[in-house]
Amino acid sequence: MKPLQDNDRPVWHYQPAEGLLWDPCAAIKWQGRYHVFFLHSSWAEAGAPRRSDGYVYKAWAHISSSDLVQWEQHPDALKRGQTGGLFVFNGTPTLVFPHPDGGGASCFASNPDGDLLSWRFDPKDPVLRHPVQGDGLYPRSNDVTAWQEDEWCYALTGQRDDRDGGDTLHLFRSRALQDWEHMHRFYKSRRRWTDEGDDCACPQLFRFGERWMLLHFCHRRPAGYTTASGSRYYLGRYQDQRFQPEVFDNINWPGGNVHAPRSLLDEDGRRIFFANLNEGRSQTECEASGWSGMLSMPVVLSPGADGNAVEYAPVAELEALRQEASEPRAVHVAADTELDLPDIQGDSLEIDVEFGQTDAEEYGLVLRRSPDGAEQTRVSFTRNPAAIRIDFSRSSGRGDLHYLQGRTVQEVPLRPDLEAPSCLRVFLDRSVLEVFAGRQRYLAQRIYPGPEAQGVRLFSRGGSTSVTRMQAWRLGRVR
Repeated sequence: MKPLQDNDRPVWHYQPAEGLLWDPCAAIKWQGRYHVFFLHSSWAEAGAPRRSDGYVYKAWAHISSSDLVQWEQHPDALKRGQTGGLFVFNGTPTLVFPHPDGGGASCFASNPDGDLLSWRFDPKDPVLRHPVQGDGLYPRSNDVTAWQEDEWCYALTGQRDDRDGGDTLHLFRSRALQDWEHMHRFYKSRRRWTDEGDDCACPQLFRFGERWMLLHFCHRRPAGYTTASGSRYYLGRYQDQRFQPEVFDNINWPGGNVHAPRSLLDEDGRRIFFANLNEGRSQTECEASGWSGMLSMPVVLSPGADGNAVEYAPVAELEALRQEASEPRAVHVAADTELDLPDIQGDSLEIDVEFGQTDAEEYGLVLRRSPDGAEQTRVSFTRNPAAIRIDFSRSSGRGDLHYLQGRTVQEVPLRPDLEAPSCLRVFLDRSVLEVFAGRQRYLAQRIYPGPEAQGVRLFSRGGSTSVTRMQAWRLGRVR
């Protein structure tokens, strides 16, 4: 096996020492600490543990932090589990998750000690059996979430509607987590938003401003990739134990890497979002390097001013990663030119730039540029259509990459009814790129340039662009 430290491996994003990091299954702020549980498959021994049908078993790994920057690893909460959730039932932290051997059944584990460390679970006794879709794995797998209302525990599972097509969930309830009543279909999807082949995986329901959010993940990658798989959400009304979607939008977009969303609410009222940033490397290369996948940076989700959209921002705690600072002044980029920024170079950076007057068709940043320009990644605003773009067609000269959804450009529309964002904030961590377009959009992209690709430039195409403010920092681990 190759050494675990390599040019692709991030510096400050959380990642286990080895193996596969997959779905964040649960997150909570509990007794002063942030806790995240995620699916993990160890590769330390001879191959990943597999079920008889070839499925790789995954544990519920557990980490916690007091500051969202430095994370402590704890013993696994579960040795084998699937994507579920964590909630407090009658004062006791409780995990809910699909049975690791499939079959449409869900299980519960309790933590009477309240330390989130010692979990009581009998794998032979799944208590919530889903009668709606029958046995089997995806597309009949049943990610599950649960919460308490009054004396009832409610659970959502059954992520696809085989009768009418499309994503959905079914609602169950119980007073004691033992005898479950199937109530009804929780919501019905609409074809103007989603496709009949979509599903509602990794569901999480919570109040969000004046509405409720149903945060979830879609597995489907339809022909032509016109609909994004990955993280997305509904906003709507939750009333009488039914959900009425009113707004739909994607968080992940074709070519992007934002997988399996999960969020928590802290005591300051912040809704903090995590996801798995999946790989663009081949499985062979991942296994040879000893690791695959990583946890995204923590992102704050907030309701937009009109309640019809989500705003995104990095958590302020990440400023603790800042080391060396640079602040170019009075920058102007002439039409159809690139301006080198020799004081801002590296593979682990935060760059915050505010653009001023422009008549350009496209303008933005060139990142991780090799000296000869053969490797580079472009992050830019476009005017027609109004969009934020990540062009990773030249991000790497390697031949082992197989980017998801067959894309080399990730293009995300900006809302025409809002003022176009003038601020671009990017975070680099070796093979990880995360981008904020004002507060309108959050994007993530995996890139794999060589170690010599450290350059940063500004560019403007089809017109000139001024920069009213620009700051940059090298980022490193907190010591």
